[in-house]
Amino acid sequence: MTAPSSDTGSSSPSDRPQSDRQLPPPPRTSLPRKISLILIFLILGLYALWFTGMLQPRPKVALVTANSTGPYWESIIRGAQDAADRYNIRLTVVRSSGDTQQQTDQISKLLEDRYDGIAVSPQDPPHQAAVLAQAATQSRLVTFDSDSLVSGKLCFVGTDNYDAGRMAGKQLKESIADGGDVIVSVGTVEKDNGQRRRQGLIDELLDRSFEPQRPMDPLDGAIKGTKFTIIATLTDGIDPNKATDLATQAIKDHPDVKAFACLYAYSTPSVLKAINSAGKTGKIKIVGFDTNDETLKGIEDGTVIATMMQSPWNIGFESVRILGDAARGDTTSLPMFQTENLACDLVTRSNLEAIRAQLANRGANKLPATRTTASAAE
Repeated sequence: MTAPSSDTGSSSPSDRPQSDRQLPPPPRTSLPRKISLILIFLILGLYALWFTGMLQPRPKVALVTANSTGPYWESIIRGAQDAADRYNIRLTVVRSSGDTQQQTDQISKLLEDRYDGIAVSPQDPPHQAAVLAQAATQSRLVTFDSDSLVSGKLCFVGTDNYDAGRMAGKQLKESIADGGDVIVSVGTVEKDNGQRRRQGLIDELLDRSFEPQRPMDPLDGAIKGTKFTIIATLTDGIDPNKATDLATQAIKDHPDVKAFACLYAYSTPSVLKAINSAGKTGKIKIVGFDTNDETLKGIEDGTVIATMMQSPWNIGFESVRILGDAARGDTTSLPMFQTENLACDLVTRSNLEAIRAQLANRGANKLPATRTTASAAE
């Protein structure tokens, strides 16, 4: 007979219910490891803040215009403000009235206030050489819109004005095949932009070789070519009303004039007034610069052959961005030859509506401009 098995009521560990088993304790993280993890996350956070500019010193930068009003300058200022917002820069915009001494005094005041960088469109570079050199030495200097030969500046940002002048001349050659007399209307040739645009225009009309540094042709007397003659250059001192008065008198003095080359933004609207008053609308053609409403209306009507559209938003944006980077010790974005030329686009009747749509959509002005580099020195 089999003996009954003894049952003590106890069970082996494997027979115990799952809920009764003791689970192994969770791994314990040592205090040094916790501190290391916290430090890693803290370093990554600080790096992210530094990379975005939140912890970097905030540079104090000024932008000094050459004129106080007009769509061209407003677009430059808007680009500068957008760059300041994007790159955490304190920006001061100084609007000059067009007076050389006033602008010189404004630059001197900025130097007294110890700005980290100053962007200037100089009114009269030869007569402002001393204050511009001081700005390049005591601060950081970028010239924009119009250049200066002052040494020590970081760079120039703006249109290749000689090339733009040749573009304007080419439009005249194509539109007035028989040639004729041409009058130039420009604010000043003391500024590099007016001088180089005029020279590029003359060189193209006279079929000269491409020489950006060619000395300026004299203002007095006619400049004769095979088909075209520049019979007068009207300098108005950046005064739109004076530009109209000078053009009105020039039309009386030269009744057979075929065309005007208008080299500043306000020049085309001013000359259009003179042509209309003389009753010669449609008889005298214009090639211009920039995209004032009156200029675009002239293209639509056929009075204006074409206009050269610069990139003012990009000029303002790049000038402030470069100064902000340099103030933080980053010079890697500087152009190689001290010149950052931005694209200048041709506006004619064929693309007028597309250009108007682009201008209406202000965001289109924020597209990166085509960059080219030029040798040092306009």
